[in-house]
Amino acid sequence: MVALPSRIIIYTLGLLLVHVTRVTPATISSSPAQTFNGIGGSGAWWPNDLWHFPEATRQNLASLLFSQSGLGLSSYRYNIGAGGVNVSNPTRAPETFFVRNGVYNFDADQQGRYFLNEAAKRGVSSLTAFANSAPPSLTSGGASCNGRFVSGNGDAYGTFLADVISHFHSQGVNISLISPMNEPDSNFGPSPCGQEGMQVLPNQRAEVVNGLWNALQARGLASTVGILADESSSLGSAVNEYSSWLPQVINKVAALVHHTYDFPSDSSYTNYVSNVRNQFPGKLSWMSEICCSLGNADGSGKGWSGGYDPTIKNALMFSSLVFQSLVLANEPHYDFWTLVSNGLGCSPQNNPSCATSPNSNGWNDGLIYYDGNYARNGNFQLYIKKQFWTYKHFGNFVKPGSQRRAITGSGSTKFMMAVTDSSHFYVIAMNPNSADTTLALTFPESVCATEAHRTSASEDFATIGKATGGGNNWSLPLRANSLSTYIFNRRAC
Repeated sequence: MVALPSRIIIYTLGLLLVHVTRVTPATISSSPAQTFNGIGGSGAWWPNDLWHFPEATRQNLASLLFSQSGLGLSSYRYNIGAGGVNVSNPTRAPETFFVRNGVYNFDADQQGRYFLNEAAKRGVSSLTAFANSAPPSLTSGGASCNGRFVSGNGDAYGTFLADVISHFHSQGVNISLISPMNEPDSNFGPSPCGQEGMQVLPNQRAEVVNGLWNALQARGLASTVGILADESSSLGSAVNEYSSWLPQVINKVAALVHHTYDFPSDSSYTNYVSNVRNQFPGKLSWMSEICCSLGNADGSGKGWSGGYDPTIKNALMFSSLVFQSLVLANEPHYDFWTLVSNGLGCSPQNNPSCATSPNSNGWNDGLIYYDGNYARNGNFQLYIKKQFWTYKHFGNFVKPGSQRRAITGSGSTKFMMAVTDSSHFYVIAMNPNSADTTLALTFPESVCATEAHRTSASEDFATIGKATGGGNNWSLPLRANSLSTYIFNRRAC
């Protein structure tokens, strides 16, 4: 045998050390931290366009959103339109049922009703109706935007919303939640506006809630349809305004629902949740709208921004926001914004890499995209962004009634959680770093690994090798820059 020079041996050992995967231990709690009630997103405003697509495409889209083979969403937000008066963008001008007080045209908005019905038919359990504006006759400008709710119209507005909910119930579409003022901190002016919107001052918000609650009560719906409030655009504005109106109607509000367009730090988010718990014991907060950020896979660099990024980096960044709400803030519900968007920022017919390459002209406001010029060029293709596949991990496995178990130990991070139902553990874990790791996970009971899925730069919810181990102790490889879900039966192998 020829002896190798010592420097070659050292160099070879160095290479081996470089490729050793770091193993870190963690433990799943035996007690639940929270119970979930929904993962979903909004039906504004894409139904106005997608209604014109071929029926086969519409059915495919409904399957992508609502079936377990797709996102498997358990929450869907239907937009009650105000008619789009003074809204310059036709896509963002939903038809209204309102004709005049007490008179409605329920044949209107066949576009929105189509996808709401698909959600109901496909078993989406949490159906929310939300309004960006009251009917124009109830706003200060007589339009669907650039105005303010007119005090004294709480009963009229509540009657309209409750009659819409009652109509849908009569059709077998059991909307269980209603939000009467989406982002009341803005009127979305000046006219002509880019979308519907109505400012509702803090001292008017109790009137809106009271009017709606009274109308629901009169129709026998107050016990089955919960009121959400107030969907302020940022945590800062929400918590600063609650004390001026919310105590008057807190017993009529099902949950305190917010948006996070301030892209809060972890400390700001936990401070908000702490304030809510202290001021309004027993009331839960949850996240109902976010979109439109660039940033890094670990959540750094996030903030309101234009730009389209279909890559795994942006998909993981948005996953970090889901973890922030569900794990850090311990909230039970998460909704993304539009789900479907025409904000590609480029022409997929003129540029073959349009849908798969970042650009500065588009928007990160959807999970599935379509060509905004479809009416002229006949392009009815759907384009699935990488974020669709990361969000599928949450939509498929964080179901209503399932519970989160805390993960603790040196291997735990804020980007992982264990979810349980009566028969399974689902461990959803993100590795936003550049090096592979392995999570050595101890369960509170004997379990049996069954399957696993991963989304990475090269994989879209791909089936991968299941966890290895036995009894209570299992090893879960976490590839760099990926999101994985490992599934276990709640029984020994």
